[in-house]
Amino acid sequence: MAMAGAASAAPAAGLAKTLGGDAGISGSVIQVHGRHGYCARGPGGWHRTLARGVRVACRPPRPRGAFWIWKHDGPRAGWYNNRDRRWSR
Repeated sequence: MAMAGAASAAPAAGLAKTLGGDAGISGSVIQVHGRHGYCARGPGGWHRTLARGVRVACRPPRPRGAFWIWKHDGPRAGWYNNRDRRWSR
């Protein structure tokens, strides 16, 4: 029984070493970006995924208050407050 536990942990450790660092591996669980119907920020920017292979661009809801604009600053995009000069979240 003890040998089976050690054998199942080895592939995750080998994968972490291959990918360089922990690479999203926590124990024997690999974290991936899955399907979701809500607007979320991912590797390709803000989007939602309705079905497999269907990616829809979107924006998160606008924060309450005045002076919020949608702004792109290099790789970062999101709601920005012009008066307070801060990003939401």
